[in-house]
Amino acid sequence: MLKGYKIIDLSHQLFNDMPSYPSLPKFRISQLKVVDRNGSNVSIITSMHTHMGTHIDLPLHVFPGSRSLDEYSLEDLSGEGVVIDLTYKKEGGEIDEEDLIKYRSHIKRGNMLFLFTGWSKKRGLTSTYMFEWPYLNEEAARFLVKRGIKILGTDGLSVGSLGGKAVGSEPASVSSSRRVHRTLLGAGILLVEEVANLDKILMGKNVAKAFFIIAPLSIKGVEASPCRVISLVRSF
Repeated sequence: MLKGYKIIDLSHQLFNDMPSYPSLPKFRISQLKVVDRNGSNVSIITSMHTHMGTHIDLPLHVFPGSRSLDEYSLEDLSGEGVVIDLTYKKEGGEIDEEDLIKYRSHIKRGNMLFLFTGWSKKRGLTSTYMFEWPYLNEEAARFLVKRGIKILGTDGLSVGSLGGKAVGSEPASVSSSRRVHRTLLGAGILLVEEVANLDKILMGKNVAKAFFIIAPLSIKGVEASPCRVISLVRSF
């Protein structure tokens, strides 16, 4: 136990038929060996893409030839940051610059920022959860670039919007989500999506500090990875 700190898991569990990005394959895990017959239990994951559940996006996601996961150290993926309360945003609502400006004294260069919209509490196989999360608009993305944060996290499926449309129903080049991703990742801001339990950091406050550790799978050459997100919050 780390004295003086509370450890909070900010990750969703992975399981068969879990909610996930609608256009990508579902998560599948099954039993490969069982102890009664084989002497040990062994499970096999037969389907899992790199944007499954709580995950991190790297620049390679939208910029060919740019940095992949193995080019980042755990130090790059750890650090101080804040969670801000945006639960007043409506389903499918834009998070704009005005929503962030009021927290600007807390949004510091080189730190992390996590957006709590309450979306993780709606998690399920519903069209609302899968398509209508509150999302960052391009103006807000540019504001965060100017503030110089190093990682942005959100409890929605993406930092950007699908515009209420099925995935793939509009060209990627004009997709709001793609433009927001390119703005942030192009500035070196890494993205953590589908984060859970941010309310346990806020504890009813509008803003709260914590130390965050993003722990993705150690995979060479990929643009994203499922990850365990851990926060350390002072308990005194």
